[in-house]
Amino acid sequence: MLFYINCQYNEFANYNVYMIKIKLRQLIWDNDTTATDIHKTTGISQSILSDIVRGKRTNVGLDIINKLCIYFKCGLSDILEFIPE
Repeated sequence: MLFYINCQYNEFANYNVYMIKIKLRQLIWDNDTTATDIHKTTGISQSILSDIVRGKRTNVGLDIINKLCIYFKCGLSDILEFIPE
């Protein structure tokens, strides 16, 4: 799933589009867990988790990312992938 954000590329205010991929579906698969298990442990609602997995949520807060990092015992690069376009 890919999310598009605007980033300032240089001092001349030239904006380019970059993609940040959230790898939650792969983490769930690799760790043999479910959204229900994640919900019960972290308190993140199942609808938010489902939206993230399906690519419907384009604004994921740092609090959610932090909870996912703690749950999966991983770093940001395990959850997020920056893909310059």
